[in-house]
Amino acid sequence: MFALLIPSISVASAAEVTSLDDIITAGKMVVACEAGYPPFEMKNTTTEEIYGFDPDIMAFIAEDMDIEIEYRDVSWDVIFTSLAAGNYDCVMSAVTITSERMESMDFTRWYYFSTQSVMVTTANPKNISTIGDVNDTSVKVGVQATTTSQWYLEDEEYVSEMVTYATITLAIEALDSGAVDVVLGDDATLVAGQAINPGNFEIVDRFSPEAFGIACQKGSTALVDRMNTALDKLLGTNESSPVFSDYYNETHYKWMNASASVDEAALKIALDSYKATGGNIISGASILSLIVVIPVATFGIILKIKRKKD
Repeated sequence: MFALLIPSISVASAAEVTSLDDIITAGKMVVACEAGYPPFEMKNTTTEEIYGFDPDIMAFIAEDMDIEIEYRDVSWDVIFTSLAAGNYDCVMSAVTITSERMESMDFTRWYYFSTQSVMVTTANPKNISTIGDVNDTSVKVGVQATTTSQWYLEDEEYVSEMVTYATITLAIEALDSGAVDVVLGDDATLVAGQAINPGNFEIVDRFSPEAFGIACQKGSTALVDRMNTALDKLLGTNESSPVFSDYYNETHYKWMNASASVDEAALKIALDSYKATGGNIISGASILSLIVVIPVATFGIILKIKRKKD
């Protein structure tokens, strides 16, 4: 389900929360995303259709609620302030749930488990093979601004030169041109960038488990609860031990080219991280390393997850 995009969104002060009853009565929910983040949300420039993993999950929620969805394509730098201003009902755009974000908005339960990844060119002139190798004054690292990749570098006090970009696509283009040495980002999105440019890039490490949720205005308890009812049908009622429905498995395979799977130990880290100081999944003093097996995109990997304890 989709609608024509609204080209610009104004930012204002916090607005009255749209109630679940209002949405049901209108038969429509307005959902914002940054439609340039494959495979989660993309835009057909001819039809202006928003499509991807997130819209397919939202389509299930909409059917369960018996409503339609109208999408707004919004730049990442204003997507949350515009949510607070009441310009739309929720944001579904591969949003990592963090305690910092939970202070200013409400979240549904998680609907996608992710990790951060380290991507370099195949030439890899800095010989980067782990996230630790990024922590070097000679390394330029590209990230999308105001994302958990940026927060990771800041919280870990990396000495590398961080370069922020408005979109992950621009960061990947900078890596391809040699403007940066490495890019950090959500694994599935970097895998998609790798697939679009075969032979150009290599993902050398994965770290920091995260969970994505749908963000709503603060106080949207009834709406969040109603969407959670639908998400429970996709993932089961136990967040710590998901049972994937056929629809979820089919959607996951469609966009990730792999069946849905999650390591519960890594998932627990992501769920516990909601309470992390500063709103990020890496806070505290000591490093916890796990070895887990998680199928991601087109292949299974051995994933070393590094996280500081709360």
